[in-house]
Amino acid sequence: MAEFLESYAIWAIWITFGVGFLILLVTTPCHAIFLLPFVGLPLFWLLPLGYALPINSVLWLATPFLYRIIMRAMKKPVQDGFQSLVGTQAEVVSRLETGHPAGYLVRARGELWNAYSSGTLETGEMVNIVATKGIGLVVEPKQSPG
Repeated sequence: MAEFLESYAIWAIWITFGVGFLILLVTTPCHAIFLLPFVGLPLFWLLPLGYALPINSVLWLATPFLYRIIMRAMKKPVQDGFQSLVGTQAEVVSRLETGHPAGYLVRARGELWNAYSSGTLETGEMVNIVATKGIGLVVEPKQSPG
């Protein structure tokens, strides 16, 4: 009976460790990658050496490449899709009704946005996005080359 409880306790510990690692992987994947080399260590207790060694070797060899990819991704500037529209172009889709604070509806990167402009714009005209205002865009008529 003692052997059964001892093996049950060991399996319970490993299952708890595995579930904890999965939770860490889901909640903070950028930090969980640092534990990747150590995930293979329990395999030496659970599998024969002929299986555990190659699996653990692959984990240890893959980790530096994953670290490099993660560090490169962490150094990239934040892009939220909204602020990154500044400096791009959009097409005027329609003029909004007179009482609406934003005067126009524009299409930028396939999405429709409320747009504010100090000038008059025509439907189909291309405009430059110069700033954001609330959850709308501030646009100016595109300067024609000439």
